[in-house]
Amino acid sequence: MSEPRSLPAPAALLRPAGLLLGLVVVVLLFLQHPSLAQLFAGVALFLLGMRYLEDGFRAFTGGALERWLAASTDRLWKSLTFGTLSTALVQSSSLITLLSIAFLSAGLISLTAGIGIVFGANLGTTTGAWLIALVGLKLDLAQVGMPLLVFGVVLERNRQARWRGTGQVLLGIGLLFLGIDQMKAGFAGLDQVFDLAAYQVEGWRGIALYALLGTLATVLMQSSHATLMITLAALASGQLDYSNALAMAVGANLGTTVTALIAALGANNAGRQLAAAHILFNLLTALVALAILPLLATLVDQLADWLGMQATAYTLKLALFHTLFNLLGLLLMLPLVPALVRWLPRWLPAPALASGEDLAEQPRSHALYLDEAARRHADTALKVLQQELRHLAATSRQVIASALYLPAEFRQDMTRERALSDPLSVPPLAEREDADALYHQHIKGIYADIVDFLSHLDCDPLPEQQQALMQLNLAARDLVEAVKAAKHLQTNLRKHVDSARPAMREGYRQLREQGRLLLSDQARREADGLSAEAEQQRSAAYVDQQQLFRSQFEQRLNQQLRAGELDGWQATSLLNDLHYLLESSANLRAAHDALSIPADLAER
Repeated sequence: MSEPRSLPAPAALLRPAGLLLGLVVVVLLFLQHPSLAQLFAGVALFLLGMRYLEDGFRAFTGGALERWLAASTDRLWKSLTFGTLSTALVQSSSLITLLSIAFLSAGLISLTAGIGIVFGANLGTTTGAWLIALVGLKLDLAQVGMPLLVFGVVLERNRQARWRGTGQVLLGIGLLFLGIDQMKAGFAGLDQVFDLAAYQVEGWRGIALYALLGTLATVLMQSSHATLMITLAALASGQLDYSNALAMAVGANLGTTVTALIAALGANNAGRQLAAAHILFNLLTALVALAILPLLATLVDQLADWLGMQATAYTLKLALFHTLFNLLGLLLMLPLVPALVRWLPRWLPAPALASGEDLAEQPRSHALYLDEAARRHADTALKVLQQELRHLAATSRQVIASALYLPAEFRQDMTRERALSDPLSVPPLAEREDADALYHQHIKGIYADIVDFLSHLDCDPLPEQQQALMQLNLAARDLVEAVKAAKHLQTNLRKHVDSARPAMREGYRQLREQGRLLLSDQARREADGLSAEAEQQRSAAYVDQQQLFRSQFEQRLNQQLRAGELDGWQATSLLNDLHYLLESSANLRAAHDALSIPADLAER
């Protein structure tokens, strides 16, 4: 008899029912008031256009945008210029902010450069208000947008990333134009539904109310451009008072801090530091602008008169105000950049890397460099993966050293010459760490984060980047296999390291000595950063030494078997563990070789 099926929870029933009811209400409202439908459709098209525009520029990963970034951020003024011009080009300060967080998280730019880019992006976003005020509200953009949509759809279906990206950019611009046209039409007929002008609020109450309204609108739509477009359209149609529109523009800038905050949640500490600088910039700028809003409005009137604008050209005045208060933010924050570069790492310090001592007592290890921001671009994904693989390699060497019962002073610094000449003793039983437990505690979590990161990449890598990503994935697997081989070796080592037979003790001591030499060689190779030719020579020298050790070890085992110092069971245990050590060595060397591929790719 089958069990009775459990009834769904009331909340599960209410969700689709509530959504359906909401959709019905919206449809009825739109049928009754077509102007509202046009307004909201315009907002939806505008937001969709922003999404296509961002996706289109992201499709150029590995192209001009990233190369320009790397070449234009060695000075603060260059970073400011890059942030301003790139935001003016892509018309999305959110995209530039996320790009900066991703590149800072990957270590491709400095914190000073990242701050300069984000500050410049705030100034660059003002160009959108000028374009809309000068062109968008005066021309029939639908006539321009529809051909762009046709070309965009044709190109977007191309399989090549660059052509597809170009098509997405054209689609984005076309949808932006259609959205602006629909919002203009919606606001033009909105007075037949209700008059927003009747809800104007004077004085500081109005400033606070409309600043809050602009902030909420930007938070909901995740686009200050959309909020400014609505503000400009409402101002042009007479639905919004000029002073209220100024406060709403300040609120739109303040709402963009949520984008930075969301990006910071998925970034590493370097990304969080940059997001904090962005939030501080917008908060301080907004608070000062709101506090002196009447003075700024007077200054705008004087500049508008000097520039020959009409006194009633409120949309142009709003664009001028938007530029002025962002310039004010730069004047306030630029002198604080050196202090921010010093303070932010103290407020948001990077997590300390695991030391070589008491590995079992340290917290569970996870990825240090992987974050959501880096998933958006193949260049940043390669860079953070390379950093994370180095972290995994260092942790793997620590676990292997613990599996071989190597001394704590060696684990703290595997590159020291003196450590190799010290006699290798057996640690007390209380200091012997379990390799299987260390694998689950420190290796598996990092590897799981790497696999998850690779499976959720949000970009279209170029063929050579795909090859490099595959090599890094194989390198991660090689490191895991190296640790697993050491785990198997420790199974017998645990039994025989204190064996009553001198030949067994000496055999495992020699395996541990060879393991210490292996780990030291790998640590030095990573620390020295030799050229490809020097790396090959060094690797060949170690392989020759390892082959000599293997030959001598097997020859000694045969002699001990004939002399009766070991029996067949004990000899096979030593032979198996020799093979585990050689397997661990091969995997470590393969991972090290693969780690150099993304660096070579970046140089090319």
